[in-house]
Amino acid sequence: MSKKSFMALCAAAAIALILAVTSVLTQPQFEASDKQGALAFPNLVKDADRLKTIVIRHGNETVSLDWDGKLWHARERSNYLADSEKVNQLIVTLARMVKIEGKTKQPDRYSRLEVEDPTGKNAQGRQITLLDNAGKELANVIVGKRQYNMGTQTSNTYIRLGGDPQVWLATGEFTPETAMSYWLQGTIADINPAIVKSVTVTHPNGDKVVVGRGSPGAADMVVENLPKGATPPPPNTTAEYATVLSGMSLEEVAPAADKPFPKDKITTAVIEGQTGFQVTVEIADIDGQDWIKLKGIPPAANSNGTPKPGDSGVVDLRTDWNKVINDLNARTDGWVFQVPEFQISPLKKHMADLLKKQSTPAMPGMMPVMPASGG
Repeated sequence: MSKKSFMALCAAAAIALILAVTSVLTQPQFEASDKQGALAFPNLVKDADRLKTIVIRHGNETVSLDWDGKLWHARERSNYLADSEKVNQLIVTLARMVKIEGKTKQPDRYSRLEVEDPTGKNAQGRQITLLDNAGKELANVIVGKRQYNMGTQTSNTYIRLGGDPQVWLATGEFTPETAMSYWLQGTIADINPAIVKSVTVTHPNGDKVVVGRGSPGAADMVVENLPKGATPPPPNTTAEYATVLSGMSLEEVAPAADKPFPKDKITTAVIEGQTGFQVTVEIADIDGQDWIKLKGIPPAANSNGTPKPGDSGVVDLRTDWNKVINDLNARTDGWVFQVPEFQISPLKKHMADLLKKQSTPAMPGMMPVMPASGG
């Protein structure tokens, strides 16, 4: 990984880092790394071009993030994409840490500051190790308890560098996450509900629900295959169908080959956009949990054709929807996901669910209305 490519990846965060570190290093008191006022990791910026792996440990949890020369990947999730912005922020935070004050060197006091061995029973600290291509350590630190500054909005953090008994209070508020979901590239899809034209859901038993705008540019989504004589569901119910791909984020991810979908138990939703794109969402219950697959067809490849500027009712033609859908496919091809339940709940509804009468709940404290007595 070249330093040039790393800095490009860090973008604005790296610029802030360079300015901050340059400012610090020009001051004489920051010359020694083992003294108060020194950078905790004085060589980290210089060594950034060799950075290959970041490992975070806490108890039985391990997060391993690997750089492939262009992107970060989560090793424990079959190398699915990691959130580069969050990874870069972690590196920037470490590089900017300054030792404020030396604390204890006594191991029996480590637990008070949460800088004990992070793999021990009931340990609170997190260990972060940065490695180069050859597996050599570029940085190793146990991040412990935070110290809040009364009367200010800032806080500092207790740290212990690998192999050193000395505990330091260092600048910055820093508690590295060990939940894998935090480090994954969380956004699967993010399509404005206003651009959705129709949603067609087909359940395993053949039951079908078709929700659309009725006419181009219409504000409300309606059930287009409503049974004759049935009362339409309220607009807020049908509006949910257009939001399925809006801010869709993952909670878990796995290779599609590891989670084969049973063909006779798949709910399929075809979401069409006013600009001609199409996204198919498949839902399957695997071991009691819902998993989904996504596959997009860009406007240029859709048999419905791509709308032209000026087409009645079509919105957001300025967006490159071919790129949007191709990017979606790049993120989702070969993967299955767990997402928040609310995100796909509309797609799990059958027609009978939509036709249920909406009862008005009684207000707390209200007495039931008693029938009038005769006579």
